[in-house]
Amino acid sequence: MEHSYISRKNKFIKIFILFSFLFAFTSCASIPVEREWQDIKRVRYRTEKLRVGDIIIKNKVVKDPLGWYGHSAMVVRKDTMGDYPKLGVGYYEIDTYSWLYEDREVMVLRYKHFDEKFKKLFVENVKKYTDKGYFISGRKNTNSFYCSKYVWYIYYTTAKELGYDLDLDSDGGFMVFPYDFIGSKKLDQIIF
Repeated sequence: MEHSYISRKNKFIKIFILFSFLFAFTSCASIPVEREWQDIKRVRYRTEKLRVGDIIIKNKVVKDPLGWYGHSAMVVRKDTMGDYPKLGVGYYEIDTYSWLYEDREVMVLRYKHFDEKFKKLFVENVKKYTDKGYFISGRKNTNSFYCSKYVWYIYYTTAKELGYDLDLDSDGGFMVFPYDFIGSKKLDQIIF
């Protein structure tokens, strides 16, 4: 009897891992034709072109489960990235050059209507939501953040406070992943 239970449990675990793996590599996998990945070095050596509010997406990494969905952060001040990188770290800021110091491809996206009025409130909201822990949860739960949820939420709440709706999540799902920004029509790609 016990052997049958262990066998079923092992089978369930294997199926769960298989589906998790398939989900990780098929979710948000389609990239619009007009978007293109750039070598990270092209961006690293031209950081003067970056502006506050720019979103940088790093491509997916097979070797790291946290990298299966890619990674995202945003420019919060000149030469400074704001990021919720992983469990146990929470929010931190790092110079842009160091954040881009990895052997990956990136995509830089810029909100089309990022004017001075938006920027002022955006910067205030960046500061307001830096005290949360890292945890993967639904988009509108503000008790915790992860990389792409933080980016999404800062834009979402800034627009809300300015009196309009803004959803940079191209598929509008329960959660927002880094690749969801790539399909957003509200973001322009910046080529370096």
